[in-house]
Amino acid sequence: MSVTSEEYIRSILDVIASICNLESYEYSRESFKTIAQNYFGVLVPVSLTAKNDGKMVNINLVLKLAPTDERYRVSGAVGVMFSREIYVYSTLLAKYHRIQESFPLKDHYLMPTCYYICKEYCKEAIAMENMCSRGFTPYTQSPFLDYAHIAVSLKSLAKFHALSFILKENEPETFKEVEIVCVPFTQETNKRFMEIILDRLQKAIEKFNGTGYVEVLNELRSNCGMYVEAAASSIQKPCICHGDIWKENILFKYEGQKPTNACLIDYQTVRISSAAYDTLFLITTSTNSHLRKKHYYELLDLYYNTFDQILRDANLVPQQVYSRQMFDQDLKTVGPACFIIANTALWLSNGLQEVGHVRSKQVFESHEEKEEAVNRYRSIIQSIIEDYRSYGYLSL
Repeated sequence: MSVTSEEYIRSILDVIASICNLESYEYSRESFKTIAQNYFGVLVPVSLTAKNDGKMVNINLVLKLAPTDERYRVSGAVGVMFSREIYVYSTLLAKYHRIQESFPLKDHYLMPTCYYICKEYCKEAIAMENMCSRGFTPYTQSPFLDYAHIAVSLKSLAKFHALSFILKENEPETFKEVEIVCVPFTQETNKRFMEIILDRLQKAIEKFNGTGYVEVLNELRSNCGMYVEAAASSIQKPCICHGDIWKENILFKYEGQKPTNACLIDYQTVRISSAAYDTLFLITTSTNSHLRKKHYYELLDLYYNTFDQILRDANLVPQQVYSRQMFDQDLKTVGPACFIIANTALWLSNGLQEVGHVRSKQVFESHEEKEEAVNRYRSIIQSIIEDYRSYGYLSL
């Protein structure tokens, strides 16, 4: 059975209708006006119209569906990712929602409503609110965010991280449960992922052959496992991190042409790490070097000031929970891991991964297009290395 067949969609909507007490519902499959890159799972937007207590209601949903064909599940990665995201929607975000009920509305972390979850193997499904119906859209105008977009993204990320620390303070047993479910990436917990990032580092070395950057790339590859594990084991304070926070996993709300809010999506790689890791990864993968050179430390201030405020909303003392000094120290600790994993993401997003289960969405038809993509990738990676050197995160 096709994962997007009408029969399969109808079976999910039948359950949602029962849960929401909907009568005589009708639905139509919609399409996204613009869509960011999506690699794991099928996204199906649906508009559901029905009666509820005698009144007509309309619910706009996105169904996130795992592949039903076991041939796509051989590595086990899809199952692990869906189980994490299901846990986030069914348990973690529900906890966060209750925590922030007493916060000022302006300080709320935005979470789409989750209507239904199926955990059954090869039938995993999450039915969530379609945020596009509330005016949120992905940023597709450029490969990188401008200052206004990265600023609202960092504010939302800071709220997400602050809720993690509040949860740990208020419900330590729940935080321990999260640590068991959302384990860090290591050779032991995700051998395939480690193989992929090593392969992409080797590809980077080949693309930089004959340059002064090979030495640092070789060093990162030789100590890859140590650096990635340090992002969870050698940090000041652990945090529940998004794990893959870049512009493709953010939706924006606008007033006029100005972004006013950001909704983080795609929680398949949520894991225990450092708040500094997510922050640095977002800035690294989603801004260009010109913006970083001009605003990097200002962006760190913006992030931490928002984080500070949310902790104060919960009557916690930021200096005791996770101080700015701890955050700055963690940035240095996670820097190598951020670069290693950012390299993997940027190789993919620049159209250079042409084989494998997860391959680039872009398909280049000519040798000239491929060469242009390689040169673009090299320029981006070179600028990140130079910027990290200036921050003290990498050395040559």
